[in-house]
Amino acid sequence: MKSLKIALWIPAIGCLMAVPFIFLPWSVVESISAWFAAEPLPTTPIAVYYFKVVFGIFGLIGVFFVMLARDPLKHGEMLNLAAFGLMTYGLLALIVGFFNGISAAVYIADGLSGTLLGVVILFLSTRLKTRLKP
Repeated sequence: MKSLKIALWIPAIGCLMAVPFIFLPWSVVESISAWFAAEPLPTTPIAVYYFKVVFGIFGLIGVFFVMLARDPLKHGEMLNLAAFGLMTYGLLALIVGFFNGISAAVYIADGLSGTLLGVVILFLSTRLKTRLKP
């Protein structure tokens, strides 16, 4: 159970880290992006809007993972949703990043961490559920 909780807290914290970016000035977001050696971000109002909405969505996903991490047994099948969602996110990051010719430094960490954490959560939750069945 402790391993599953840790595996759930990792994406929770990772997703919640996006929340402050909603409120930061765009120039700060651009500087942080440049520090990670990413390509320059677009500065059009619609692009800024979409980025900030995505930051907010990641925050909500982080809240979802916090709820799961606090009491995994209470949420049953939602653990499968979390695991398959992470795996889908990870695989999409790897595939889209590769086929769009983005630097691997940008998408490898997201892709691998999402995929591997999804597999770990699925494995641990399945093992826990089987152990608790009468």
